[in-house]
Amino acid sequence: MSGRHAMAVRLADGLGAGSDQSLNDVCITFAESLVSNAAGVIAGAKPAAIFSIPMRAYSAGKWRRLVRQALDEALRAYAEMLPAYGMRVAVLYRTDRRVFLLVWRDCELADSLGDPEAVAILREQGYEGVTPQELLCELRRRLVGYYHAPKAPASAFPHEIGVFLGYPPEDVRGFMEGKEATCRGAWHAYGDEHAAKRRFRALEAQERRCRSRFAAGEPLHALFAAQPAI
Repeated sequence: MSGRHAMAVRLADGLGAGSDQSLNDVCITFAESLVSNAAGVIAGAKPAAIFSIPMRAYSAGKWRRLVRQALDEALRAYAEMLPAYGMRVAVLYRTDRRVFLLVWRDCELADSLGDPEAVAILREQGYEGVTPQELLCELRRRLVGYYHAPKAPASAFPHEIGVFLGYPPEDVRGFMEGKEATCRGAWHAYGDEHAAKRRFRALEAQERRCRSRFAAGEPLHALFAAQPAI
């Protein structure tokens, strides 16, 4: 998959036929997963999102190697092209069944991680990095350790991930400290209930518009271009 083709993927393209069907399936699945799970990032409403692409359907059969190569090629294409739209994507970790990805906007992520309360949370959790890239590397290390550890308890999950995803630091801290939430939406909120619900509604509206445009047949580059390049 070339970078140009990656940006032109549309839901309306559907699947191909014959021996290329599995490969086209991967490309469409990637685009669907990206828009479904990272619509807020595409719309510029949140700094980052984590999502996964299921590989179980492609883990056996004659096309296994070709399909996995197609996914790697798609990842390289998006990694190359997304910075032109102010976004980036990287593999967090892989399992036999799924590939877990992080997509983010550099400036928005830097703002989120630069919040004094977010900085305090990460320091308390043992993060020593300063730059967003250093902090992302540490988060990835912790996620890999959690998912690869046999029978890891829920308490071992790096819940500080919330500050990377743009959750208000007071809500991240409230969740980590086991407080009672005032309301729940895209995340658990622990402050002003009405302000949190307004934030949830605004985010949901932007995500819904992004997904609707893709469902209506707009190509990825049109969705990305709706936001100014960084």
